[in-house]
Amino acid sequence: MVTLEGGGTRSQAAVLDGQGRVIQLASAGGVNTNFVGYQQSQAAAWQAVSGAVAAAGVPAMEVRWMVFALVGPKFGTDLFGGLLPNASYLYYSERDVVFARAGIYVSHGVAVVAATGATAWAIRSDNQRQAFIGGWGALLGDEGSAYAIGLMGLRAAVRAFEGRETRATRLVEVVCQHFDIQLENFRPELVHLAYQKPLSRAEIATLAMQVTRLASEGDAVACRIVEKAAGDLAGLGLHAARQVFQSNEIFPVVAAGGLCNAGDMILKPLQDGMAQDFPKASFLVGSEAPAVALGRLALDGLTNERRKDAD
Repeated sequence: MVTLEGGGTRSQAAVLDGQGRVIQLASAGGVNTNFVGYQQSQAAAWQAVSGAVAAAGVPAMEVRWMVFALVGPKFGTDLFGGLLPNASYLYYSERDVVFARAGIYVSHGVAVVAATGATAWAIRSDNQRQAFIGGWGALLGDEGSAYAIGLMGLRAAVRAFEGRETRATRLVEVVCQHFDIQLENFRPELVHLAYQKPLSRAEIATLAMQVTRLASEGDAVACRIVEKAAGDLAGLGLHAARQVFQSNEIFPVVAAGGLCNAGDMILKPLQDGMAQDFPKASFLVGSEAPAVALGRLALDGLTNERRKDAD
C-alpha cells in the first residue's frame, strides 16, 4: 500500500506492508491548490510518492492500493497510473487522518488541526451529523494557527523596533536571526522580504516555533501572542463540539499538527474548555505520522469490508 497525505505546506507519502508496518516515508511540498498552482501540486505529489516507492524497493506492479487524503486536489490514474498500474484508489479526508493519528479509525468526536492553518470538525458516527469550523485560509481566517502566531510575531517585532511596544521583548532579535536580517537594515530588509520576495504563508508560519520558544522563556509579548492563538484554537474546537454534541456525552477530542509540539501553552485552553463544557470527553494528541496513520486507517477499513463480505 502507498499513501499520500498533504495540505498547503507539505505532503507526505508512505509505503506500508499488509500488516501496517512502515517500509518507507518521503516528504515533498504543499499540494493544496488554494495556495500552490495545480502543476506545482502535481509535482509535489509525484515527488513524494515516486520517492517513497523507489526508496522502499517495492516492485510498483505489486502495489495494490493507493490511498489519498489531500486538502484540495484529487489525483488518480491520470497522475499515478503509469507508476502504479495495478493499484486501486481510496480517498479519505483531512478530518479522518486527524482521528487516525490518535488510533481512532471511525470518525466520531472532535478533531482539531493546529498547524500552518487551523480547523476543527465535530462528527457523530451514529447519524453523521457534523460541523466544520475554520479552515478559511490565511486571508479569511486561520485563527489559532502557526501562521497566525508568525504574523502576530512579525507585527509585534515591527512595533518593538519602532518603540511602540511598551513591554520588553526579544522578537526583533529573533526575527533578524530567523530571516537572516541585519538589525541596522531591519526596516528595508523586512519590507523587501515581506513584499518583494514575498514571504509565503508557510514561511511566516515557521516563525511560530521561535515565538512559542520565547513565550516558554517568559517573553511578555510572545506570551500575549501565544495566549491569543491558543484561545482562538480553543474557540474553534469548542464551537464545533457545541454544534454536534450535548454536554453529558462521551466522545474523544483529538488535536494534531505541528503547533501541538508547543504543548500546554497551545493545547491547555482547548483541553480545559472541553473539560468544563464536556466533562465526559477525553482529550488526545494525535502523534502518528500523517501518511502512516492514513495507511492504517485504510487497512482497518479494508479488513472490516472483508469481514462483512465473509459474513
